[in-house]
Amino acid sequence: MNATTRQTIIADYSPEMTPPCSRFIRRCLTAIIGSAMFLGLGCQIPAAGKFEQLRKGMSESEVVALLGQPSSKTPPQMNKNGQVDVPAFWQYGDNLSTFATGAMFKDQPPSDRVWVVFFDADGRTTSWQKPAWDE
Repeated sequence: MNATTRQTIIADYSPEMTPPCSRFIRRCLTAIIGSAMFLGLGCQIPAAGKFEQLRKGMSESEVVALLGQPSSKTPPQMNKNGQVDVPAFWQYGDNLSTFATGAMFKDQPPSDRVWVVFFDADGRTTSWQKPAWDE
Protein backbone atom coordinates (compact mmCIF):
# COMPACT_ATOMS: atom_id res chain seq x y z
CA MET A 1 0.00 0.00 0.00
CA ASN A 2 1.47 3.34 -0.98
CA ALA A 3 1.23 6.65 0.93
CA THR A 4 -1.62 7.99 -1.23
CA THR A 5 -3.78 4.92 -0.59
CA ARG A 6 -3.09 5.14 3.16
CA GLN A 7 -4.09 8.83 3.24
CA THR A 8 -7.30 8.08 1.35
CA ILE A 9 -8.24 5.32 3.82
CA ILE A 10 -7.58 7.58 6.82
CA ALA A 11 -9.47 10.51 5.25
CA ASP A 12 -12.47 8.27 4.47
CA TYR A 13 -12.69 6.84 8.00
CA SER A 14 -15.78 7.69 10.03
CA PRO A 15 -17.07 6.31 13.36
CA GLU A 16 -19.94 4.65 11.51
CA MET A 17 -17.34 2.38 9.92
CA THR A 18 -16.44 0.91 13.35
CA PRO A 19 -17.80 -2.61 13.58
CA PRO A 20 -20.96 -2.77 15.77
CA CYS A 21 -19.36 -5.31 18.13
CA SER A 22 -16.47 -2.91 18.79
CA ARG A 23 -18.86 -0.07 19.68
CA PHE A 24 -20.83 -2.43 21.90
CA ILE A 25 -17.68 -3.49 23.76
CA ARG A 26 -16.65 0.14 24.24
CA ARG A 27 -20.09 1.02 25.62
CA CYS A 28 -20.05 -1.99 27.96
CA LEU A 29 -16.61 -1.07 29.28
CA THR A 30 -17.71 2.52 29.82
CA ALA A 31 -20.78 1.31 31.74
CA ILE A 32 -18.70 -1.08 33.87
CA ILE A 33 -16.10 1.54 34.73
CA GLY A 34 -18.78 4.14 35.48
CA SER A 35 -20.65 1.70 37.72
CA ALA A 36 -17.48 0.79 39.59
CA MET A 37 -16.76 4.47 40.23
CA PHE A 38 -20.38 5.05 41.34
CA LEU A 39 -20.36 2.07 43.70
CA GLY A 40 -16.93 2.97 45.04
CA LEU A 41 -18.36 6.19 46.46
CA GLY A 42 -19.91 4.37 49.40
CA CYS A 43 -17.00 2.10 50.21
CA GLN A 44 -15.46 4.14 53.05
CA ILE A 45 -17.24 2.36 55.90
CA PRO A 46 -15.46 1.93 59.25
CA ALA A 47 -14.45 -1.64 60.00
CA ALA A 48 -16.53 -3.39 62.64
CA GLY A 49 -15.63 -2.23 66.14
CA LYS A 50 -13.39 0.63 64.99
CA PHE A 51 -15.94 3.43 65.41
CA GLU A 52 -16.35 2.49 69.08
CA GLN A 53 -12.61 3.14 69.60
CA LEU A 54 -12.95 6.89 68.89
CA ARG A 55 -12.01 9.11 71.82
CA LYS A 56 -12.58 12.82 72.44
CA GLY A 57 -9.53 14.92 71.54
CA MET A 58 -8.11 12.59 68.86
CA SER A 59 -6.25 14.34 66.02
CA GLU A 60 -7.32 14.04 62.40
CA SER A 61 -4.32 11.79 61.68
CA GLU A 62 -5.31 9.49 64.56
CA VAL A 63 -8.85 9.26 63.18
CA VAL A 64 -7.48 8.39 59.73
CA ALA A 65 -5.20 5.74 61.26
CA LEU A 66 -8.19 4.22 63.06
CA LEU A 67 -10.99 4.55 60.49
CA GLY A 68 -9.22 5.21 57.18
CA GLN A 69 -9.91 8.11 54.82
CA PRO A 70 -13.46 9.52 55.05
CA SER A 71 -15.78 9.43 52.07
CA SER A 72 -16.30 13.20 52.46
CA LYS A 73 -14.95 16.11 54.52
CA THR A 74 -16.89 19.28 55.33
CA PRO A 75 -15.22 22.42 56.73
CA PRO A 76 -16.92 24.37 59.52
CA GLN A 77 -19.88 26.48 58.40
CA MET A 78 -19.94 30.02 59.76
CA ASN A 79 -22.93 32.32 60.19
CA LYS A 80 -23.01 36.01 59.24
CA ASN A 81 -21.54 36.95 62.64
CA GLY A 82 -18.50 34.72 62.11
CA GLN A 83 -19.64 32.12 64.62
CA VAL A 84 -19.64 28.40 63.83
CA ASP A 85 -23.11 27.12 62.95
CA VAL A 86 -22.04 23.63 61.92
CA PRO A 87 -18.63 22.33 63.07
CA ALA A 88 -16.19 20.64 60.71
CA PHE A 89 -17.02 16.98 60.19
CA TRP A 90 -16.01 13.92 58.24
CA GLN A 91 -18.47 11.37 56.91
CA TYR A 92 -17.90 7.66 56.39
CA GLY A 93 -20.18 5.50 54.26
CA ASP A 94 -21.57 8.16 51.93
CA ASN A 95 -23.77 6.98 49.11
CA LEU A 96 -24.75 9.07 46.11
CA SER A 97 -27.73 10.55 47.96
CA THR A 98 -25.84 11.64 51.10
CA PHE A 99 -22.91 12.87 49.03
CA ALA A 100 -25.14 14.99 46.79
CA THR A 101 -27.17 16.34 49.73
CA GLY A 102 -23.97 17.33 51.54
CA ALA A 103 -22.66 19.06 48.42
CA MET A 104 -25.89 20.99 47.82
CA PHE A 105 -26.72 21.95 51.43
CA LYS A 106 -23.39 22.64 53.10
CA ASP A 107 -25.01 24.74 55.84
CA GLN A 108 -27.05 21.76 57.06
CA PRO A 109 -25.98 19.25 59.72
CA PRO A 110 -24.75 15.90 58.40
CA SER A 111 -27.04 13.07 57.44
CA ASP A 112 -28.15 10.52 60.02
CA ARG A 113 -27.53 7.81 57.40
CA VAL A 114 -23.72 7.83 57.69
CA TRP A 115 -21.00 7.66 60.35
CA VAL A 116 -19.87 11.19 61.28
CA VAL A 117 -16.87 12.50 63.22
CA PHE A 118 -16.95 16.16 64.37
CA PHE A 119 -13.82 18.28 64.88
CA ASP A 120 -13.05 21.51 66.71
CA ALA A 121 -11.04 24.42 65.29
CA ASP A 122 -7.79 22.66 66.29
CA GLY A 123 -8.67 19.51 64.33
CA ARG A 124 -9.48 17.42 67.42
CA THR A 125 -12.51 15.19 67.76
CA THR A 126 -15.36 16.59 69.82
CA SER A 127 -18.11 14.05 69.13
CA TRP A 128 -19.30 11.46 66.64
CA GLN A 129 -22.51 9.77 65.57
CA LYS A 130 -23.45 6.45 64.08
CA PRO A 131 -26.08 6.10 61.36
CA ALA A 132 -29.63 5.83 62.71
CA TRP A 133 -29.86 2.25 61.41
CA ASP A 134 -26.70 1.19 63.34
CA GLU A 135 -27.83 2.20 66.84
